[in-house]
Amino acid sequence: MDNPTPTSSAKAALARSLCEKGSWAEVLALAEGWRAESPGDAKAWFYHGAALAATGRFVEAETAYRHALALDATDVKAWNNLAKVLFEGLKRPAKAVKCLQRLLEIDSRNKLAWANLASLYGQLGRHKEALACAERALAIDPHMVLAQLARGRAAQGLGRPEILREASALLAQLPPEKFSRAT
Repeated sequence: MDNPTPTSSAKAALARSLCEKGSWAEVLALAEGWRAESPGDAKAWFYHGAALAATGRFVEAETAYRHALALDATDVKAWNNLAKVLFEGLKRPAKAVKCLQRLLEIDSRNKLAWANLASLYGQLGRHKEALACAERALAIDPHMVLAQLARGRAAQGLGRPEILREASALLAQLPPEKFSRAT
């Protein structure tokens, strides 16, 4: 992996800003130029994958994320995004699970990975595993909306109304701004 340069850091900041605005064509153009200039820069490949995924080009996004991970296998955001592409875009849940598990080997306290794994397991009908993962996320951040929602869905799937009521009560106590990005 190339060492990030000030130019690379500036490009990453610009790419992140464009992503937040949903300016995917601009992110794609930036990332393509960046990759051409610095093919060993994992962030260039990461943002290329993000733009491709956002525009529904899932096979290409998978390739870009895998390239980013070949350059920096510890990039938890790339593992998380690859899991999303594999599960939602390419309908390959077993591979998505493996990506999130790999991410958690790198950072076992990544609340988003635990919550995403809980949600994924829940969608697969694996409610016991979903509940366990949601509870891991909530042990890190008890106010994480995504994890509380996954916990409630898992409890419902398991026929555990007491957990569902508790999750609902906790969600009702959270301020509205916690729901803006469901984190």
